[in-house]
Amino acid sequence: MSKILVLGMGLMGPTVARDCAEEPEVSKVVGLDIDEAKLEAAKKYVDNPKFGTLKVSVTDHNALVKALKGFDAVVNCTAAKFSISILNAVMEAKVNLLDLAGGGYPHEGDIYDRAKEAGITVIPGCGVDPGLVDILVGQGMEMMDEVEEVYFACGGLPKDPEPPLDYKIVFGGTKMPIRPGKVPMIEDGKQVMVDRYDDVESIFVEGLKDMEAFYDGYPSSLLKLCLEKGVKTFKGKTVRYEGYVDKLMFLKDLGVIGEKPVNFQGAEIVPVDFFQGLIYPLVKFDESRGDRDITILLVRVNGKKDSSDIQISYDLVDFYDEEKKITSMAKTTGYTAAIIARILARGDISQRGIQWPVRVIRGQLFDELLRNLRARGVEVTETVTTTKKT
Repeated sequence: MSKILVLGMGLMGPTVARDCAEEPEVSKVVGLDIDEAKLEAAKKYVDNPKFGTLKVSVTDHNALVKALKGFDAVVNCTAAKFSISILNAVMEAKVNLLDLAGGGYPHEGDIYDRAKEAGITVIPGCGVDPGLVDILVGQGMEMMDEVEEVYFACGGLPKDPEPPLDYKIVFGGTKMPIRPGKVPMIEDGKQVMVDRYDDVESIFVEGLKDMEAFYDGYPSSLLKLCLEKGVKTFKGKTVRYEGYVDKLMFLKDLGVIGEKPVNFQGAEIVPVDFFQGLIYPLVKFDESRGDRDITILLVRVNGKKDSSDIQISYDLVDFYDEEKKITSMAKTTGYTAAIIARILARGDISQRGIQWPVRVIRGQLFDELLRNLRARGVEVTETVTTTKKT
């Protein structure tokens, strides 16, 4: 019987906690946060005698280390900026960790040795993107002798888009993910830096408003694996409703979302910070006012198997759960994390140290993940297309 601690009772944490508490293999789940209101809301939401709460700040190292001890796995559902300090705490407490965020982790360095020496397993970047996307790509790559192309597009969107941006913040926080700049991709087998928001393509899903996908990303474990495998083309994209990039580039050209401070009426302001505060009431996701969300995920892996060309495709179109009142983003992110956290807690991942999900959720563990997601209404469709050479 496993004991699981969930850090952060914001949008994702309560879903992870409730899903774990409902499983017979879990004997105890504790939700940790510094905000009493969030802890109380989590108690009502989880509504399970196996669930308890603990008021501790993740920035209080000594208190956090004390709270961590005695659990089989910890799930970090807080912001990425806390990832490394939480990692240091779990290494001291010698407790396994799963982190929804991956952006705060380096991809090499002495912290890998330290985590291994602590005798624990740490799985960062384990939500939907990064997380489920990487795992699906990894599975597709495993089914081939040679991988030539990797493509994915993923996005969380409002089901009923409203102007001016046809967007709502479905993951959490108070800021839109606006970050013009360069992102790493692979062209002709080499890593290159391309413009974020470039290479816009149309995405069509029956019954939904037309969408578009554009370059987006960061140095990731998936990108690193693709480079190791000699993949010739790697494209990672984000999905939004059609016209989103044009609107954003218009704002960029005007300087409205610029990061360079400007003087306004005698005060220095950063344009994008002002814009984020101004636009937030329009892009805030509010379930109580009827907001509902969807998640779109497309994965394509092309390569060769034996003497044939092969494409492995994974598709997901997920909707808000009206029965359980769970957002699609919380389902696809939270359920993925909760399922893998239980796998981690019972000791089915033997590798120690920092282990990215694309490298360890394979074979039977991959099948278990998709089977459990399906049981929770998150359906990933796999399509295998083989073309034999004549």
